[in-house]
Amino acid sequence: MIENPICRRQDAISIKPEIDVLMATWNGSRFIEEQLDSLFCQTFQNFRLIVRDDGSSDSTLQIIEQYRSRRPDSVLVRKNPIRQGACRNFSLLAEESTAPYFAFSDQDDIWRADKLELELAAAKSIEAEHGVHAAVLVFSDMELVGHDNQLIAHSVWKMKHVNPHRARLGSMLVQNLVNGCTALGNRSLLLHGMPIPEEAFMHDFWLGLVAAAFGILRPLDATTVRYRQHQHNTMGAGSGLRMTDAFKRLLGDPSFKQGIERSRRQAEKFSERYASQLSTEQKKILHAWSTSQKLPAGVRHWTLYRNGLLRTSFLNNLGFLARV
Repeated sequence: MIENPICRRQDAISIKPEIDVLMATWNGSRFIEEQLDSLFCQTFQNFRLIVRDDGSSDSTLQIIEQYRSRRPDSVLVRKNPIRQGACRNFSLLAEESTAPYFAFSDQDDIWRADKLELELAAAKSIEAEHGVHAAVLVFSDMELVGHDNQLIAHSVWKMKHVNPHRARLGSMLVQNLVNGCTALGNRSLLLHGMPIPEEAFMHDFWLGLVAAAFGILRPLDATTVRYRQHQHNTMGAGSGLRMTDAFKRLLGDPSFKQGIERSRRQAEKFSERYASQLSTEQKKILHAWSTSQKLPAGVRHWTLYRNGLLRTSFLNNLGFLARV
């Protein structure tokens, strides 16, 4: 356990924490101490950490218990009796959250010291403008680092050639722009988005769609997380830095078609769940994405373009339209 003098003073935690930090774990002993240290070094400390372990066979739980012994009133640990997988594990965590705000946490990243403070201020600012009943999700950029915490890229957004400021329902349906480990949402978002269905691609993808369709989805121009890339990542960020490399990787990615079909199934479930709340235009966009694969190529591409079912950069659209 790293003893950081900055973290020795701990602010008093209120009886009702303002943020639930939701951390899914599984065999994370190699990196989890750095993430826990960055969490307990946050400039904002009125949070509760809820950990749900997915059957670790290493020392992950023992490490967490060391931290819980220091803050027993603000760390909860849950254990899944059988493996659930990352999406379901985070979904179970979200169902347990009761605080006004929540933030997802991976087990192997490192948070910037003011991550929670910055994102909470942004969420509250949005609520002040749109009301507390608005479903709010804020998210940020990340630095990409290797397993040894050595910097690979200063901006994952730039590396992946995405523009999250163009995030709309259509663009979100075809490309998840929300990295869950950077996200902070409010209670209204959870009330609107839960439970996360089995058909969801990932927990962050689903809640991003909910915010895009019914609330406020807001990217922050800041890097609040050092995202660790290693061989055990559930969803990797990739490491191609050149546009040509990224384009070739997209064209040759064998999982592309599977991802497209999963996103279509997610869209179908989204349409079914929110049928009575969707606008006519939103229903049209969702229907176009769910059924476009049945159309001839030329008609399909025109349908996607007309309904805003495009990715947020020229390069990504080239690869996307070439294979969709």
